[in-house]
Amino acid sequence: MTPSLRALSTSVALAILGGAATPGALFAIGASLAGKSAERAEVALWLTFAKLILHPLCVAIAVLWLLPIDPYSASVVIAAAALPVAGNVYMLAQHYGVAPHRASAAILFSTVISIATVSVVIAWVSQL
Repeated sequence: MTPSLRALSTSVALAILGGAATPGALFAIGASLAGKSAERAEVALWLTFAKLILHPLCVAIAVLWLLPIDPYSASVVIAAAALPVAGNVYMLAQHYGVAPHRASAAILFSTVISIATVSVVIAWVSQL
């Protein structure tokens, strides 16, 4: 095998492996939720509140008053801050052994609730 062909096959293999990362993470999150009740759901709900309400609010204060930037950029930053808890939080919690079930519950709760909260935030920032 020539070096250029070997490099090509390595890059293709890495691209396939990289493409499997997100579905693999979602599978792991689903497997952690299956058959388990949300352990300490109040903690997961607090994390959801902090991520969906407090985080976008603090970011909005920062970009609108403390670090004034143009309205379009501010709306993008605020909308991104309003997104639900990401799947990488579960992977880190699982890796370090720090409450992975609470992290997966927070992902579930924040994703469901974000259907409403992200819509409200986007409607608000579209008027900036």
